[in-house]
Amino acid sequence: MNKILIAGFAAIVFALTVPLTLQSVPGSYPSAMAEEAADHVSQMRLTLKKLTDAMASMNDFDELEKAGMPKASVDRMRSAMQMKINQMMDEVIQEIHKL
Repeated sequence: MNKILIAGFAAIVFALTVPLTLQSVPGSYPSAMAEEAADHVSQMRLTLKKLTDAMASMNDFDELEKAGMPKASVDRMRSAMQMKINQMMDEVIQEIHKL
């Protein structure tokens, strides 16, 4: 499951590394549409940053378990973080569809 999640995240990051230039060219792409697309890209980048941080924090749960925290508590925390990661991935996908 984590490998699929990481692979999907890597694909999204790769897609966003392609330069995206949104310029308003008279008659071909209205300025309002360019601004809306820029807002979607900005929101997507913010969500990707949060997603990266959340995925990195998954390793912290192993450390908590090693430090003596009960496995049931760590598993609940890990499950909650996994749900949050899935939610953020859905948000990124929605932003991609809006573009």
